[in-house]
Amino acid sequence: MRKVKFAIATTCLLWTALATALISEAATTFAGSIIGIDQIQHTITFQTDTGQTWTMTVADSNILKQEIARGDRVKIDVELNDGDLSQRITKITKILKNELVDPPDSSDGVRP
Repeated sequence: MRKVKFAIATTCLLWTALATALISEAATTFAGSIIGIDQIQHTITFQTDTGQTWTMTVADSNILKQEIARGDRVKIDVELNDGDLSQRITKITKILKNELVDPPDSSDGVRP
């Protein structure tokens, strides 16, 4: 009986590990401008360098406490969660006026 319980527990553990690996999170970075900040909804509206506009929630409300404002040129890190297809901003970095930004790759044509 102990062997059966051990086998069941091992199988459950392996399935949990497999499910965790399949529900992965990836981060992607985009460059553009902030066109809106909603402190109540914890969202930022962002326009990419190619002209696409997205409104996304921030992963942590402390991101909104940074010195960012409408019109700022920034890079945002977006977490893409395959489990629930959500997108959240995990990091915002201001782009300095003289800083060069890598040109958008072809994947920028697809929304995160």
